[in-house]
Amino acid sequence: MSASELVDAAGYISDESDFYGDEKMQKKLERKVTKSMKRSRDVMETPFTKAMAKRIKLDSESPALPTPSPTPEVRPKPPYTVLDFLKSRPQVAAMQGTHTKALEPKRKEPPRTLKGKRSMDLIDVPDICLGDPSAWQRSETVVQFLRRAPVADPDTGNLGPWLWVSCPQQPYAHVKHDGDKRDHSAFMDRALELLAAFRAQQTKIEEAPINANKAPGTITRYMRPYREQLEDDLVSLAVETGVTCGKWMFFPSEEDVARVWRLVAEATAEGKLGPTSKVATYDPAEKGRVICVYTYNFADTGDVRRVLDGLVDLGLVSRTGNAIYYKCDAYTYLDIKSENQYKIRASLYGSKEMLDGEVKAKEEGPILRLHKRHGGVDAFLAS
Repeated sequence: MSASELVDAAGYISDESDFYGDEKMQKKLERKVTKSMKRSRDVMETPFTKAMAKRIKLDSESPALPTPSPTPEVRPKPPYTVLDFLKSRPQVAAMQGTHTKALEPKRKEPPRTLKGKRSMDLIDVPDICLGDPSAWQRSETVVQFLRRAPVADPDTGNLGPWLWVSCPQQPYAHVKHDGDKRDHSAFMDRALELLAAFRAQQTKIEEAPINANKAPGTITRYMRPYREQLEDDLVSLAVETGVTCGKWMFFPSEEDVARVWRLVAEATAEGKLGPTSKVATYDPAEKGRVICVYTYNFADTGDVRRVLDGLVDLGLVSRTGNAIYYKCDAYTYLDIKSENQYKIRASLYGSKEMLDGEVKAKEEGPILRLHKRHGGVDAFLAS
């Protein structure tokens, strides 16, 4: 059937027609449709749909947003931010306190004194040179002292054989134990016995019939073990009796002695070297000048190296230049010089070997293979 053949139904089916069924059927269908729509509404309604419906209702009831002005509105800062919350946490506060404390400069505590206050490694010490015209006085500057007692002036020799400068501060451990175990008399008595025993052994070997026609060099080789033992035992005895001071020595020319002494004097007074330094005054009987820079303990190779490094910083010692040598006071008391009848080495260290890191045996303590040969000092005396 074509479109032109379609029949318009208007007027053919009326509302009162039985096309929808009778009245009973229509009521039944209406009840079924109503029940179906209610069930569908109950199934689809969830907490999410209820919340969305409530939000839509609120949005519809809220007033319209104002038209934005050309200049943006500056809103005040919220009274409490996330950063404020984090800072309120105890962990964050503890970390911030540690960081702030680390950035604060450390306060320099006052130096402790001999009366019991302990705070720093260095403490003030009494001025043992007070009133000595040949020594620097703390009431004057080092420059004033150098002008008062010019080392290059021969008349300065009237003040004494030495000019002295002492550091006003010294390590607490050194001052506390200084003098507690020092026994100079005991050292000298036992050291002289060691030297006498060595000479007796040398005479015994020289007078032996088997060595009657031997050259002196051969006798010297025979005495080598005894000589090494003597060196070890003298050093061991010095440590045992507390005679442990020593000094770096160098010999500037007469033209350069004033410049070198000023550098050493100022560095000593400022605590950059050891406890004391001295320079020989002019003496026509002596060929040259000597400057001695002392250390606290020759067995403390770390401190000995520290003072040597200070001399390097002053430009007075170098790796490639002439070496300087370190001598202990124990040898000075025994008058053991470079040329001595025992043929032992008069110095304990050389600057070159120490700067090259070759001084190791003395750091293994106590010092110089103590008491390893022949049972030590007493065994040597009994031999």
